[in-house]
Amino acid sequence: MTAPLRIVAAPLLILMLLVASGCSARFVAPYDATVQEQIIEVARKVDLFWGWLLETPVEQRQYVQFADSYNEIESDLRMLQMRNDIRPFNRESTRQTAIALELWQQDRADHKLKDSFSDFLAKRHRQQFIRIFTAMARGEQAKQTD
Repeated sequence: MTAPLRIVAAPLLILMLLVASGCSARFVAPYDATVQEQIIEVARKVDLFWGWLLETPVEQRQYVQFADSYNEIESDLRMLQMRNDIRPFNRESTRQTAIALELWQQDRADHKLKDSFSDFLAKRHRQQFIRIFTAMARGEQAKQTD
């Protein structure tokens, strides 16, 4: 390299390094307060569902009594999944929502098949959903940058 070329290249290289160091790659979706609120709202509805089911005497827990709630919550979970799915770099949140939706559909199918739901399973599934939604909310919260 000739001396005049070095004189031009050195400051250019320094400038490129300064510009590059100011840029950062982002491989996680940015925090979305709307998604955070939606997670909490769906969690509230799911918890309320299990509360109503547990307050209902076992002999009155036929599927038809809870079908509307199953539909509403499933729709809410699908909307949350869609909202997560359309955000770039959001694979983990999308997967967590898919797991919640799969478990919800499984509970619904089991309830429909058996036309009842035991206290033991209802309590266990309530706790399971609390853990899932807590993880989802913490995951979204971790996306906040200070």
